[in-house]
Amino acid sequence: ARGLFAGARRAAAQQGQRRNGSTSSKGGFWSEGTKEKTDGLLFGESPPAAGQSRKWESWEAPWYATLVGSVVLLTLGLSAKPNNGITSWAKEEAMKRRYGN
Repeated sequence: ARGLFAGARRAAAQQGQRRNGSTSSKGGFWSEGTKEKTDGLLFGESPPAAGQSRKWESWEAPWYATLVGSVVLLTLGLSAKPNNGITSWAKEEAMKRRYGN
């Protein structure tokens, strides 16, 4: 195989062959994994005991705050946007020509 990336492809194939003895993707990134049976829990997270609430991770509060802030900013920003489309201009121009405003 000739080309610009032929050496890189050959090196990657040899590295994969050294790692697991073959060039197949078995055991690689796209493999099915080693877990025999799934537990059916979302993200593998067990539910809290009865009467207890789930404790937030350290990243969740800033993530939700950023999400809410961006929704508020977009809502206010887009509602205050000037209407300068071609149809609104044409409507205003037609009103000026018809009624002389």
